[in-house]
Order: sequence, then C-alpha cells, then structure tokens
Amino acid sequence: MSTQTLHAAATTAVTPAPAATGDAFEHVFAAMHACGRRGATHQALTLALMKYWQCLAHSTAQQRRSLVERLRAAIRAGETTPRAWIPVALGDHDSAIVREAVLGHLGGAPVSVERREHALADALEWIRRDLSLNRVAVFVTLLQQHDVTLNERLACLRGRLSDAQANAVWSALAASDDAATREFIAEWQAGTAACTASDDGESAIA
Repeated sequence: MSTQTLHAAATTAVTPAPAATGDAFEHVFAAMHACGRRGATHQALTLALMKYWQCLAHSTAQQRRSLVERLRAAIRAGETTPRAWIPVALGDHDSAIVREAVLGHLGGAPVSVERREHALADALEWIRRDLSLNRVAVFVTLLQQHDVTLNERLACLRGRLSDAQANAVWSALAASDDAATREFIAEWQAGTAACTASDDGESAIA
C-alpha cells in the first residue's frame, strides 16, 4: 500500500457503527486476513483498515487482543503474511496491541534481511507520515529493538513528534536498561532543552 493511499485513508472520516458483534469481528478478521495475502491490492489493505476503525470505538481492548491472537495463528499457519498486521498497527490506539502488531509486521526469526528492512521502512514511514493512531507506540517499539543503526534513522524522525508525544516516549523508556536507548533519550532531551532555551532567549530579546 502506498503512503499516499494510507494518508488518504487516515484522514477519511469513519461512519459511526453499532456496537461490534461477533459477525463484525469476523468481517474485520476476514479483511485483515485478505490484505496480508500475497498479491493483495492496495484497496484490500485500505478496506481492512477502514473495517478495523469501524469496530475500534465499539470494542474492548480484550476483544481486539483476541482478534490479534487469531491473526497470529493464521500467520504462523501460513494462511496469510505479516502484512496482515498493518491495519492493527495503524488502526489501534492501545499501546500494547500496537506493539504486538509492529513486532508481528517486523517478523520473528528466521526472517530475511530484505524482508526485515522492508518492514522497518514501513514502520519508519508510519512515524514520518503520522499514519498510526498511536505513533508513540510505534516509535517506542522500534527503539526497543536495541539496534544502533535503526536508532540513527529514528533520530531523524524525532522532530516529527509533538512535545506531548516526545514526553510519552521518554516516559515509556525511562526504566530502560539498554545503554544505547538511554543515550538516545538523553541526547533527545538535551537537544529539546537547548531549543527551548534558545526560543526563550529570542523571546526575551524581542
């Protein structure tokens, strides 16, 4: 799915739906399953994302976790591919669910270098274009990969986050015992503080 298509879908108003039923979840699962199949069209992914959003406001996190478990089983069985995680990664706001979806999209071992790079590029683009309902969860999940090279790519995206989102990332990783992650956050905080001080100085002069 192109970033243009995703951005268009992300800015489309979702018509309120009645309370989610078993049938509604079956339709969502079927759409997710279909969008992950090899050769699936961009339209299939857009449809799955729209159906996921329609159920979002009328379902509990626990219900959606059950959906996630079904999806994980289908992917393990080879019925669909990890691309089926994309509607969850983009369409949910629960941090734990988004984390599971991002990790699922990245793929477990063994996974080819090419496949993982493609998945990482997707996730970085979700941050860059603000395509996920929970951009903080996507950012945190990538930082938790403890990949110095990936951290360098994330550093280029720090300015894309709002102050509130940046604070949420810092809070989520405050207890991290990974040295590279702590350095990443400390550098980010220092840069933000320096910018704030500079802005305050300019305001005082004005």
